[in-house]
Amino acid sequence: MSLLPAVRSRDEADLYLELHPCARCGSMEAAWTGTATAQGSRPAYRYSGRCAECREQREFVFALPDGRTAPADAGPHPTTRFGGPQPSALLDPGEWLLVADWCGQAAEVAEREGDDAEAADLRWTAVAALEEIGKFLPDGGDAVPEAAFWSTRGRTVYHREPGRFRRRRIEVVRDFHLDHMPWSPS
Repeated sequence: MSLLPAVRSRDEADLYLELHPCARCGSMEAAWTGTATAQGSRPAYRYSGRCAECREQREFVFALPDGRTAPADAGPHPTTRFGGPQPSALLDPGEWLLVADWCGQAAEVAEREGDDAEAADLRWTAVAALEEIGKFLPDGGDAVPEAAFWSTRGRTVYHREPGRFRRRRIEVVRDFHLDHMPWSPS
C-alpha cells in the first residue's frame, strides 16, 4: 500500500474513505479502524477494514503532518473544518464541490422530512466543503486554476461547469447554505 498525501483531520480522512468505494464490489460500507504507523521515517495513520458486502480487506495509509501521531479532530459544528489554511492534498476542488452538492441536496430532503438537526449538519458540511474549494483560489485570483484538479472525478466536474469555481460563485453558494440553516447551534 503506497503512502497517500498528508491528511489534515479525521473528518477529511473519513470523507476520503467514503469517496473511495471497494474496488471489488463498489460498496461504500466498511467498519474502519485507525492506527498510528510509520512509512519509513514519516509518521502515518493506517485505516483498515473489511468491505461490508464482499468482505474484501481494504487499507489506506495517510501521511501525517510533521509532528503528529494521529489525524486531528476537526471539532463540532459550526466550526467544523476539514483542515487548516492550506489546500487539501487528498481531495481536489472538483471533489469538494461534489461533496457540497451532495450535502446541499441531502439537506433539502432532511428539511422536507422535518429533520432540522440533520439538515443543519449537512449544510455545515456543505459550507466547510465550499471553504475547502476557496483554499485553491490563488491570492487575488478570481477562479480556481485548472491545474488544481488532479482526480478524474474532479476534472470531470471542472470541465462540465468551470464557472462554478469562480470566487464569487463559491461565496454565493456558501452564503446560501448559511442563510438557509434551519437552526443555529449555540
